[in-house]
Amino acid sequence: MSGAPVKLYVYDLSNGLARQMSMSLTGRQIDGIWHTAVVVYGQEFYFGQGILTSPPGGTHLGQPLEIVDMGETYLPEEVVIEYIESQRSVFTPEKYHLLDFNCNTFSNSLCQFLTGSNIPKHITDLPADFLNTPFGQSMRPMIEGMFGRSQVTPPVAQPGPNADSINMLRDVSSAALSAAPQPAGKPPVLQNAPNAATLKNWLQSYKAVVVFFTSATCPPCRMIKPDFERLVREKNDTDSSRIKLLGVTVDTGVAYDAGAEFGIRATPTFMLFHNNAKFSEFRGANYAELESSVNLLLFTAYPPHPHRKIHQLRGVLDLPNKPVLYNTPGKVDMIYSKLESFLDQDGIKLDEQNKIVLEQSKKAITDPKVAIDMAGWSSLIDLLLEKLPLDHQFPLLDVFRTLLATKAASEYYMNDCSQLVRLIENGYKQENVPKATLLMTLRACNIFAHNMLVTTYFTSTLPAAANSRASLTQLLVSSLLSPESQVRQTAASLAFNCATVVADERLKKEKEDGYLEGMAEQEDDDWQIEIVSAIMDDLSKETDEQVIHRLLGAIAKFVFLAPSQSSVADLLSALEIKSVLDSKKKIISSPTVSTLAKEVLQLVDSSVSGH
Repeated sequence: MSGAPVKLYVYDLSNGLARQMSMSLTGRQIDGIWHTAVVVYGQEFYFGQGILTSPPGGTHLGQPLEIVDMGETYLPEEVVIEYIESQRSVFTPEKYHLLDFNCNTFSNSLCQFLTGSNIPKHITDLPADFLNTPFGQSMRPMIEGMFGRSQVTPPVAQPGPNADSINMLRDVSSAALSAAPQPAGKPPVLQNAPNAATLKNWLQSYKAVVVFFTSATCPPCRMIKPDFERLVREKNDTDSSRIKLLGVTVDTGVAYDAGAEFGIRATPTFMLFHNNAKFSEFRGANYAELESSVNLLLFTAYPPHPHRKIHQLRGVLDLPNKPVLYNTPGKVDMIYSKLESFLDQDGIKLDEQNKIVLEQSKKAITDPKVAIDMAGWSSLIDLLLEKLPLDHQFPLLDVFRTLLATKAASEYYMNDCSQLVRLIENGYKQENVPKATLLMTLRACNIFAHNMLVTTYFTSTLPAAANSRASLTQLLVSSLLSPESQVRQTAASLAFNCATVVADERLKKEKEDGYLEGMAEQEDDDWQIEIVSAIMDDLSKETDEQVIHRLLGAIAKFVFLAPSQSSVADLLSALEIKSVLDSKKKIISSPTVSTLAKEVLQLVDSSVSGH
């Protein structure tokens, strides 16, 4: 009995950069950042956002750099598929770790099951080899910030990575985790199937497929072929990294088995498939029927979110998609003069190095081109937070929130955000925080100027981000309860920023997938419920129209395009948001706020009725 061949497809996530740059960066030759997949029974299996499947060589990475023969398996195909399905609860997206539990972990496990062999040692040993270099040790904190603590040998402290290194890590991490093909390397939206096995493989791999059965001696086939190909291309967004509709051409004169198996008696015949099940079929070169059938297939495969069916949502759609930032410097000379007077009052003497850093910060605020020693600045912040009384910290925080919007700050705190967490905790862990200090602490949430920083540490569902996100949430919730209107208004802006991150992920997911199904990357129902509960508590008592406007904006962002699993709309309904907003009619005078309030109720009603 002959077995089925098992192949290991090996890819380089760095696209050759590791080979070129590793010696200068690490002092050691590393030929690639290896990603692997296992090919068996005509399918390629790999681990990223869960266990994924594609036609061999059809992933976002294109063709493999190397194919390793792992031997043969004598297990039947159905047993192999059943085993892989059983591993989905083990290899989940949440468990993915770039160093400890990655695609190569899965490939090695699957190869052991299929053939009893391990994948090449230089692939499985790569994380330890990388971390045993000074460069790897410097990158480790950032990797652990993204994926959680690694179990590989503990690091030795090294200088932080530079911007190019950070960008390379982000590219590698994105490629490793990606569940979808990227634009540069995705398979063509038009394919040919030379046999029944290839056709069935395509049908299993895509949600929506239209198959064009043709033959060389068919004039109507030649006539409609250009229209068929144009229609398939039109239905695929060129900006999206995913194939929405796959078009497959089958020449029945070549693929005899496909023609027989699918019962083709005449050409042209079009068959449409949804999730590998036949959706519809018709014969003849009728373009109008082809277009109508494809539109119906896509509507079924990618149903629009119920909110997209609400015609009047101008207030919601006009909300800005960018966070509220406080990055405009105040009166710089006055701020620094106030800080220096507090230093004198409190008897704080700065050494020469700290004076230089403070002067650098003053220049950097007014001129972004001026470089600042971020390590020195961080040390100065630690020193002054410890020595300055709480009511004397606000000018320092005013300087800090402006610098926080710069690229240098983003790169520095991406490596270690602990100081940001300490600043945030200052705003709620001590009693009777002065208004000026609390306001500047809230404005120091200019972290939202840096999407990668905020989505990694402050809105992420990653375990490594749990403490930093909890601190930000606690500052937000406590500030919404402040008796000071200005504090509540700034807190409402922070709530809006959190909601904007979630909303942005939903819009990206809708564009990528063609529709919304499941949770987007930044979705966490419990976290959203906690924030929305605090928003509703404030809203029920609020008398300031500006604060009401920002709170409504945050609610709208949290509700709009929310997945069916979301509980936010149900919570709002249970908290009687309609009655709360009715009670605000005497306060709301702006048509913009009034329209937004009306549309928020529409969103809630639509979501609740759809559950």
